Amino acid sequence: MLPLLLSGEEGEEGGGHHHPSSIFTWLWKILKDTGLGHAMGFNETRENRGEFWFDAICFSLIACVVLIASASAATKSYSRIPRGIQNVFEWAVQLLRGLVHGFIPGKQGDRYVPYLGSLFLFIFAMNMLGVVPAFRSPTMTLSTTAALGITTFIMVQSYAIRANGPVAYLKHFMGDVLWLAPLMFVVEVIGEFAKPLSLSLRLFGNIYGEDNVIEQIMSLGLKYYLPLQLPMLFLALFTSFLQAFIFTTLSTIYIASKVVHEGGHAEGHDERHSHHDEKHAHGAQHG
Repeated sequence: MLPLLLSGEEGEEGGGHHHPSSIFTWLWKILKDTGLGHAMGFNETRENRGEFWFDAICFSLIACVVLIASASAATKSYSRIPRGIQNVFEWAVQLLRGLVHGFIPGKQGDRYVPYLGSLFLFIFAMNMLGVVPAFRSPTMTLSTTAALGITTFIMVQSYAIRANGPVAYLKHFMGDVLWLAPLMFVVEVIGEFAKPLSLSLRLFGNIYGEDNVIEQIMSLGLKYYLPLQLPMLFLALFTSFLQAFIFTTLSTIYIASKVVHEGGHAEGHDERHSHHDEKHAHGAQHG
């Protein structure tokens, strides 16, 4: 969300409403006209895109630092009886495992919890940054959500190849009817590329829309803004969680569609490796 406690400024061009400043605005002003700024597009003034792109990078890094520091604090003094932040992380892990196992049953589901769990926490942390005054949500920029969608697309394809093997993976794009294979291949490829696009646009549209609602309320002045601040804050907190949960759920369904049979069993190589490891462990115990 856009900063909740900063008032709007007059735009530099035409006296229009300008987006509130962030804690990195001063650094952006220094870098935007440099060679790096031109190469990265930070000098783009249309709809403040250059500033938003720069903020998205900076606040994404802050989200990473927050998550790394929180994980370190949670595991530094690990206890069998979880307390404090360890209890929060263990609750989050159980929630995410339950979500993944709902679509990918059995031990095979645990293979995908690390990525999906990291994805959820990262998106949630980025969404929550916008609630802090003078901060912005990196997910209000399409460049950030597109990166998340592309990363998920690459991970899903790697999971599918590992689970089914390269031959079965390519055969999936051909369909069951041989003479329709060329047409089905094109349709399936288009469908595959549509999925990360859908994930990206859904997250971007919701966060960007909410940020702009808050910004419009801010532009009305303190007389109208202060009474509406608290309900908008609760809405921002709820939506930050909801959008991260939806993105993670759709990513889980996307993975399940590639690695799970119609009967609900994990496919291919991963399942055979798991059975082999179990037999090996069983033999070692009796040996």
